[in-house]
Amino acid sequence: MNYTECKTERECVAYFMRRLYQNQLTTCSGGNLSMRLDENHVIITPSSLDKGVIEAGEIGLVSIEGENLTPHLKTSIETGMHLEIFRRRPDVKAIVHAHPVTASTFTAVEMDINTTLTAESYLVLGKIANAPYALMGSKELSVIVGKAAETSDVIMMKNHGITTMGSSMLAAYDKMELLEASARMTINAAILGGLSPLTAEQCGELDNW
Repeated sequence: MNYTECKTERECVAYFMRRLYQNQLTTCSGGNLSMRLDENHVIITPSSLDKGVIEAGEIGLVSIEGENLTPHLKTSIETGMHLEIFRRRPDVKAIVHAHPVTASTFTAVEMDINTTLTAESYLVLGKIANAPYALMGSKELSVIVGKAAETSDVIMMKNHGITTMGSSMLAAYDKMELLEASARMTINAAILGGLSPLTAEQCGELDNW
C-alpha cells in the first residue's frame, strides 16, 4: 500500500477528527480515529499531535499486524485496540474512540445511558456493550474491547471513554454524537421526571425496521 494512494481516505479521517474536537466530543490530545483501507492496511490518527487542527498528511498508516508504515509519525497508544476490532469485525470499516464528557461520565457511575427515549437512539445505537477497566494502551484493553466489539458497535469503556464503529467513518461518528446526545437526554429526563420511554412493542417495531 502506497501512502499517497489513500489521500482521500486520510482527508476523511482528518476531517472527522477535527469535527470530533470542534463539537467538544474530545480534547485536543484525546481520542483516535481509524479507517480500514483493505484487509492488510489501516490508517489512524497518530499520537502527540493537536487533534483540533490535524491534516491529511498527519494521518498514519499501519499494517493490520501493527507495523508502523509511516515511521515519521508516532502511532497512537490505542492502535492495538483499533486493530483488534478490525481483526474481529471484518464488516467494520471505521472506528471512533473519544471521551465525550456526558457519555464518558456514565462509564464512572452505576447507571446506564437510556437509549429508549427516542426512536433514533434505539435504532442507531442498538445494544450497548460494557467493557471492564484496563490500562489505556495495554494489550489487555485491546482484547477486552475487541471482545466487546463482537456484540455491539457501541462500547462503554469503564472509567475511560467510548468506542464506536461502523461501515463508514460517518456511521461511526454518528453513533458517537448520538450516544452523547442520549446521555444528556438521560440526565435531563431524570431531572424533569415523568419518564416516558419507548414501549416494548415500539422497540420491537424498530427491531424489525
